Amino acid sequence: MTADEFFDWIERQSEPHELVDGMPVRMMAGARQSHNVAITNIVVALAPSAKTKGCRTTSSDTAVRTGQFGVRYPDVVVDCSPPDPSAKDAVWPTVVVEMSSPGTLSIDLTDRIDEYQAHDDIQVIMLVEPDVISVKVYRRDVHGLWTIEKYDELEQSIDLPEVNSSIRLRDIYDTLEPKSRPRLQVVQEPESKRKP
Repeated sequence: MTADEFFDWIERQSEPHELVDGMPVRMMAGARQSHNVAITNIVVALAPSAKTKGCRTTSSDTAVRTGQFGVRYPDVVVDCSPPDPSAKDAVWPTVVVEMSSPGTLSIDLTDRIDEYQAHDDIQVIMLVEPDVISVKVYRRDVHGLWTIEKYDELEQSIDLPEVNSSIRLRDIYDTLEPKSRPRLQVVQEPESKRKP
């Protein structure tokens, strides 16, 4: 099934689906509150400044074509194309955000990130963990290569010049009670307990 065929097909379905390698795949429903609150916080934080660049910030009902046989529905999309009320997908998705959750398989996230990185228009991919203070930002550099930035402190801010915006982790996690990611510690045995 092509992406165009999928958009015709999905209009007749009662449950949400994505298109993966030409096959419709039913999407998970019933996200936890922390997932939904973090998505809303991100939309609220990005929308005003992205709008100054002519971009629209939407949540999970906006489709992104990931090739001739792929359609994904990121948790947040910043689309910088001219408005088109009849469009079935984001024409110029510049920033996409995916929430990580226990129900999301790591292979699924890896596939999604690979698909988004292959999309010519996507400049930033944010991967957010709603229950732990952790945001990974994949950013396309001026040479078209992808870099990874990691954020894990509430006082940190993520600059998004691609859409005239920035977002503080404190704003992403507002009203949530995320845990800090545990730090690795090197523990050495005292000299007296070491075996010769």
